Amino acid sequence: MATYKGIEQELKDAKAEYGKVVEKLNDWEEKWSGRLDDLKRKKVKEDYEGEMDELKEKEKSLEAEKKRWGDQVEEWGKALRGFGGGEGNEQIA
Repeated sequence: MATYKGIEQELKDAKAEYGKVVEKLNDWEEKWSGRLDDLKRKKVKEDYEGEMDELKEKEKSLEAEKKRWGDQVEEWGKALRGFGGGEGNEQIA
């Protein structure tokens, strides 16, 4: 059976070990926390680079479509002006 003094010594040893572990953890955090932050930022950047590329391609596609529709509207405008002799909005009385 464990004695009071034995239990007290085990508690003292456990507290000392706990203090060492906390100290090592603090040292580790000081040394590596900056590196971990860098790795997290790099991971986020890599995740979004692919998405950014897709968005840039979509933007180019939309710009090309916008130009195509603008050209089409201009062409239709010329054709419509050709029907009326290019006069514009004339009222028929």
